[in-house]
Amino acid sequence: MIRDRLKRVARKAAIRVLGMEFDTEERDPNARGVADPSKFDPAKIPTVVDGAGDTPGPNHKEDIGRTWASAQAAGGVPPFFVDLRPPSEVVTGMLPGAILSSGMSLKEHLSLLPDRSERVTLYDQTGDQGSAELAAWLREQGWSMARRLQGGYAEWMEFSEPIVSPPRAEGAAHQLGDPVKLRDGRQAVVHTVTPDGDGFVYLVWVDSRVEGPMGADAFAG
Repeated sequence: MIRDRLKRVARKAAIRVLGMEFDTEERDPNARGVADPSKFDPAKIPTVVDGAGDTPGPNHKEDIGRTWASAQAAGGVPPFFVDLRPPSEVVTGMLPGAILSSGMSLKEHLSLLPDRSERVTLYDQTGDQGSAELAAWLREQGWSMARRLQGGYAEWMEFSEPIVSPPRAEGAAHQLGDPVKLRDGRQAVVHTVTPDGDGFVYLVWVDSRVEGPMGADAFAG
């Protein structure tokens, strides 16, 4: 008992000498670090800037942010990218691994997409030219992980994310972006070049859409 009393006296003396009185005060366990909760000033909390940070992230129900998609691509596990832009925009570059398709063509050729459990990210030039609507439609068809790339290709380029040149078909008479004249006299632009035996099949962009292989605007050459 005497030994314990001497220890308490020595401890109090050391606290006074070292100026540790505040550190040894009893704390209110409910105060959460605030000595007097009534004096809490919410104005001291920094405001959240819209768009700051890696948002939207993978748990967002409609969109995917550029930084998240870029990190996944850099890590070798990118989402399945679908480029919805017209040929005049695609010729400047595209996201690595993306396939080219218009909304109309994609709806008619869902076999181009991966399994419904996989992530699918659709992008247009700005993020406001149909990618959100098409992603929503795909979710209704069972692709629950279909998302719009927020900001589209423009934001991707603005932050110098990696891009690749569109594919070229060696030996083809026409390449992506080439203007062509159809049999009915309409002007079109080549959107996709696909090898077919000894020749190629060209899908072309007409009136803001891609005519599919079963339409009059798919031709061989």
